Amino acid sequence: MKNNKILNLTNRVLLGALALGTVAGLVVVPLDQSLPIHWDISGNPDNWAPALVAILFPLILAIAVIALMAFGKRGMQKDFEAGQHVIEASVSIVLAVALVILATVIAYGLGHTLDIPRIATAMVGAIFLVLGNYLPKSQPNRVAGVRVPWTMNDPANWAITNRRTGQLMMLGGIVALIAAIANPPSALMIFILAAAILVPVIASLWISYSLSRR
Repeated sequence: MKNNKILNLTNRVLLGALALGTVAGLVVVPLDQSLPIHWDISGNPDNWAPALVAILFPLILAIAVIALMAFGKRGMQKDFEAGQHVIEASVSIVLAVALVILATVIAYGLGHTLDIPRIATAMVGAIFLVLGNYLPKSQPNRVAGVRVPWTMNDPANWAITNRRTGQLMMLGGIVALIAAIANPPSALMIFILAAAILVPVIASLWISYSLSRR
């Protein structure tokens, strides 16, 4: 894959939408107030910033992440080629998350209160569905995928571990999305979200180690 790009068409569209959303936020939201830029586990704002900073923050964060990845790509070209599908999906996720954060900040700026735990759970569910789909398409590399000694030293181990982990991530993503729709009590929502994240992570280590012992 020689023409690998961090900003494919989808990511350019998302970046454009983020830029336009930022401009719209600066126009419609009164800037003489403070807005949340971080929320605690219960969904309550626990860090605030001037409206101008809060609205610009998602765009700046996304650009910083993309710039860091572009810089890292220079010395790791083969790794980026091997993990290209996952890397492109990860950039899409960063941009999509930035859009969600921007929309949330703008909503607060216009006087609306949102259900942050529910939004976060749905967001994690969508992220895991996307990553889980692309994970099996990666080849051994140092950038993206299940990178542990057992997978890095054995292409077959890499292929099986990343395929099974991807399947578990997609299953966890579906569970998280269902939880976001059902909207159970906050404690149960947090438990489901934690399980959806931790089960694939722990399973990936167990799968790769087990394969290495055969």
